[in-house]
Amino acid sequence: MTMKKIMAVALAIVMVLSLAACGANAGKQIASPDDFTGAKISVQTATTAHDDIQVRQENGQEIEVLPYEKVTMCFDDLKLDRVDAVYVDSVVAGYYLADDDAGYKKVWTSSEGEPIGMCLKKGNTDLLNIMEAAIDTLYYNGTMSALSEKHFGSAADIEGVRTVTEEPVLDLSALKTIKEGKLMVGMEIGYPPMEYMDDSGLVPMGFDVDLSYELGKLLGLEVELVNTAWDGIFAGLDKEQYDIILSSVSITPERQEAYELTAPYIANALCIVVKDDAAK
Repeated sequence: MTMKKIMAVALAIVMVLSLAACGANAGKQIASPDDFTGAKISVQTATTAHDDIQVRQENGQEIEVLPYEKVTMCFDDLKLDRVDAVYVDSVVAGYYLADDDAGYKKVWTSSEGEPIGMCLKKGNTDLLNIMEAAIDTLYYNGTMSALSEKHFGSAADIEGVRTVTEEPVLDLSALKTIKEGKLMVGMEIGYPPMEYMDDSGLVPMGFDVDLSYELGKLLGLEVELVNTAWDGIFAGLDKEQYDIILSSVSITPERQEAYELTAPYIANALCIVVKDDAAK
């Protein structure tokens, strides 16, 4: 064998080993979280998906988890074969699955719903009651249905979440916000299609963004979005940096104990997204 051929073979071996070392678990079939054993799973840090992974690890399931600050980075890793799956909210999965050319597929959705609510500081019941009435009003007048159609392509994500048959009474006599005349909204603007930036990277858009502005109109308040990293968003509420968190907050017993949470305004559940080999 000539030196040139030897070098070519050696280079090929190095490339194969390199791919094996940094790539995902080749051929790993995942149909549920039980199949996470021995797999590489990406999640957004400090989310309920991340919490569930950590509980599974504590219970002895061997999972290599790659947590990221932005959910977009999770899907980037999946596209590059660095992970076997993304563990994520179904409202976000739908955004990526809607792109037929993206090459993703959903293989599992939890039977236990994980609905999304608005989060307020503990004890802020006056604003909580106003927000509940405002959300009901948006359901009643068809705004929520229109927002769902706009961002999800259908009203399926709000169907059955709230049943509002009579126009709510919106009493603003107890309305008080941190800044007079403003509704300060904490939001991690990097979670499409709920809250994210447009292609310019300058203009916030998404379901929760539009919902924030619709709430502002109802309450007669100017809306100010406060873009905050997810892993610090609840601390910001504690420090009164904003009046509410409207940022895909899953309703959990732990959060209900520490904060005021509205009833759900949109349906959601944890799901698993993998690469669609058939799309290659």
